[in-house]
Amino acid sequence: LLFTDKLISELKPIAIAAMGAQKFAQMKEDIAQKVLDNIPDVIDQSYVYTQQALDMETTIREKMQELPPDEFEGVLHPAFQEDELTLIFLGGVLGSLV
Repeated sequence: LLFTDKLISELKPIAIAAMGAQKFAQMKEDIAQKVLDNIPDVIDQSYVYTQQALDMETTIREKMQELPPDEFEGVLHPAFQEDELTLIFLGGVLGSLV
């Protein structure tokens, strides 16, 4: 409801005088509900737009390719840290099989 208050703040006294306080309060509720109902569509559209506008995939790929090996390892290490012992064990088993 704060959103609708900010949206129509200057018109609030006129709207209350024209509609009455109860209808004005209901209108605020209706606006807030419509905004909430449309959020999933807006988020989906904004995701597509930001992906295209910022081209994040290309930017991240190019920046990671520019990293020296030690910094690249530093970026990847946290992703594998949880399974590090399993990876070492499996590497040893596979190494012994080959």
